[in-house]
Amino acid sequence: MRRFNQWRLRKRSRQLAASCKIKTLKKYLNACAQIKPERIDQTPLIAVDLELTGLDAQQNKIISIGWTLIDNGRIKLGSNQHLIISADHLVGDSATIHQLLDNEVVTGIPIEAGLSALFEAAAGRIWLFHHADLDVAFIQVAAKQWAEQKEGSMPMMTLDTLQIELATRKRREIPVKPGDLQLGHLRRYYHLPEYKGHNALIDALATAELMLAMAARLSMNRALDLQPYVKFV
Repeated sequence: MRRFNQWRLRKRSRQLAASCKIKTLKKYLNACAQIKPERIDQTPLIAVDLELTGLDAQQNKIISIGWTLIDNGRIKLGSNQHLIISADHLVGDSATIHQLLDNEVVTGIPIEAGLSALFEAAAGRIWLFHHADLDVAFIQVAAKQWAEQKEGSMPMMTLDTLQIELATRKRREIPVKPGDLQLGHLRRYYHLPEYKGHNALIDALATAELMLAMAARLSMNRALDLQPYVKFV
């Protein structure tokens, strides 16, 4: 099934690339068709986090995007990016979480420019998230509108530190209590330093560090094989 899903993603990537009119996205799709998940020290990753005005991908908006790259099993700090995205409505109560104010969001860049930069950085890489379902849903909605894609999903290969940890604990019969899988809690569990700030870039970097710590514990004698953990969107 895994091989079939990967074959299907590659086929869909090529089909979409053939008709794509956006240069950056076309490059991403062609590169996506070539990705082969291997060991973590052989597989380029992009750790991504979004800040949102709410939790409904159909109604709410992306207001910031942060990412960092992982090459050869190491974080490339010089690759860090944090973009503020303009929104057509007030951030409301979500400001208590992401601390972005209306006057900051108003001066942000258009979502199309943010997506162009993000997908350019993601070309040839597997996406890494903490709680992938939420961020992927928003990226899918925004990317389909940007590409004027009428149906189907935008091809993505993803890793999710939350789901990897959940599967590991289930396999080892370790109880999971409410809050155990939150990003900050898991970082403490893996003896990683606490980040006091909260924005998309900090959380993307925190997720990248967590993935490397988890990989070291999951495969102590050699670099972790990512194939069993990759999901195909």
